Amino acid sequence: MRLFINDKIPSDISLKDAYSKIRKWYKANIGQIESKNDEFSIPSAALINALPPANKISDLEIMAIFADILYGNLEWAYHENDGEYKMGAYAHGAMETAGLPMWSASDDEVNRLKGSPLWQHLMICQRLELDK
Repeated sequence: MRLFINDKIPSDISLKDAYSKIRKWYKANIGQIESKNDEFSIPSAALINALPPANKISDLEIMAIFADILYGNLEWAYHENDGEYKMGAYAHGAMETAGLPMWSASDDEVNRLKGSPLWQHLMICQRLELDK
């Protein structure tokens, strides 16, 4: 998914700060997805419920969450706004600040993510299972 040409993107925002803003918005708005109770909303709500505070998550896990915003279980709120920025804009802005390209997991990163409590909820896990 892409931002619109006139969408603001936060500059100089850290991965953890962007994640905190994103987590706060998704936690406050989980009802939008829970009420649907379908095959897409159930894993999305499970991921939102599993999101730990920023001081208990690694940068790698944050990048996987951002990937889910860009093209996964959290994509439904990509264009939702917290009053400052869209969820997708936070993800893009933090990645740009960190000098990171659009995220795709290396084999090493996938192996490290497999040990995360978030693993079972991440879209990358579901895609790898489909590839088997």
